[in-house]
Amino acid sequence: MRFNNKTIIITGGAGGIGLAIASRFASEGANIVLADISMENLKKGADVLKSKGANSIWISECDVSNEKQVQATVTGAIAHFGSIDIIVNNAGLMIFKKLEETTGKDWDRILNVDLMGAFWWG
Repeated sequence: MRFNNKTIIITGGAGGIGLAIASRFASEGANIVLADISMENLKKGADVLKSKGANSIWISECDVSNEKQVQATVTGAIAHFGSIDIIVNNAGLMIFKKLEETTGKDWDRILNVDLMGAFWWG
């Protein structure tokens, strides 16, 4: 198992591509940290991983655009697993509006998640 005992944080990990990434890492023996904005979805995602045989899962409610929440996720992951080996910056945001309907607030939110959300993990 290539990732045996390696700890992987996956942002946006509660569903879709993030959960698929987490499933693959789990199948390779990794300790999984699912980080996502929705605790309800995190619990469902963890259940999916457990049903596929993953046993080392820790979930963290985390808005990646919030530096303090990112720091809390990192601190929690280290406390739970002892280290972090890989971070998958999967979380992202899209707003489906015409450009002329997009507001400055919309654009700020996209940049805070997609750009600053990756920066805070560095």
